[in-house]
Amino acid sequence: MNLELEKAAVADHSILERLLQLELYEIGMEPGPNGLIDWGESLEKFFTDPSCIPLFMNMDGRLVGFVLLKLDRNPTGPDGKTPMRANMIEEFYVMRPYRRKGIGTLAVDLIIKRFPGRWIATTWPNAQRVAFWRHVAIGRDTMNGREFSAGEHAGFPGQYVWVIEPNKPDAGDARQRA
Repeated sequence: MNLELEKAAVADHSILERLLQLELYEIGMEPGPNGLIDWGESLEKFFTDPSCIPLFMNMDGRLVGFVLLKLDRNPTGPDGKTPMRANMIEEFYVMRPYRRKGIGTLAVDLIIKRFPGRWIATTWPNAQRVAFWRHVAIGRDTMNGREFSAGEHAGFPGQYVWVIEPNKPDAGDARQRA
């Protein structure tokens, strides 16, 4: 499996918009009178603000999903008052035929390797998404994550939240020696 994360170009705006609409529909949001689902913000900033990164997930040359990142942010911490510096996974979507194949987990690993630091991922209550992020953030030895259940993190009311940091490689780990 050869997964690549490719930055979306301005010319890809409509592809990204269609994928975002598909994701929003799949998580239960309803289209408005114009047939579109209001995401609550504009995708434009992902093509104009250098700290907002739109990425396509391509596996073996085929588009399989996308991710929207916001780097170097200061979202409100769990207490709802204190800011905490972190990168944000704003949206994360793998198309249905490619799910449960390790693509999403690999994509998160590639993101964290490419943009080191603390990460925050959130989702509204959804069993599949919660299971995925729980696995990625706290179910593996390579990550040091903390989960906040829906309503537990005052900075993101009603959402599940994961604060994720990669574990530091053990100095004695043979895989790290070369």
